[in-house]
Amino acid sequence: MLLLAPLSLSAQKFAHFDLQATVEALPAYKTATAELQSLGEQYQKNLEDMQKELQAKNEKYTKEIEDAKTAGKPLPENIQKRYADELQTMYEKLQQAAQDNEKAFTEERSKKLQPIIQKVMDAVSAISSEGSYVYIIDVQSAQQANIFINKSLSEDVTAKVKAKLGI
Repeated sequence: MLLLAPLSLSAQKFAHFDLQATVEALPAYKTATAELQSLGEQYQKNLEDMQKELQAKNEKYTKEIEDAKTAGKPLPENIQKRYADELQTMYEKLQQAAQDNEKAFTEERSKKLQPIIQKVMDAVSAISSEGSYVYIIDVQSAQQANIFINKSLSEDVTAKVKAKLGI
């Protein structure tokens, strides 16, 4: 019985693949990336426009206050406070827009990429079943988790996963 244990261990099959290279090779990923790039540019332009508006209003109010002082007729405190409050509100809206845009972008990215990654993982699962692999691990995930892959004992199935996906 003891002699069978080492044989059963050596019969187990282990594999690794490159998730990032596989995902990036998919046409759907390229489309999603282009759409996300466009969305990111829209969000960035929106924030830049808000920033320009805030800056222009700040310059206008500062000039108005300085011109009134120079003319010897300083603006009343309540008007200066209203200007400061308005600028503060604009700044807060800018900050909120930046947070909202970031959250919306992250959600959209997840919505677009999740089905692509799931498609790859389904292909990996199929390869695992077909090839009777005990484990198939992503190379980059393994590196990030400080897991060493002995590539002489593990088969690279990246090409098989890509073939299963038709790429």
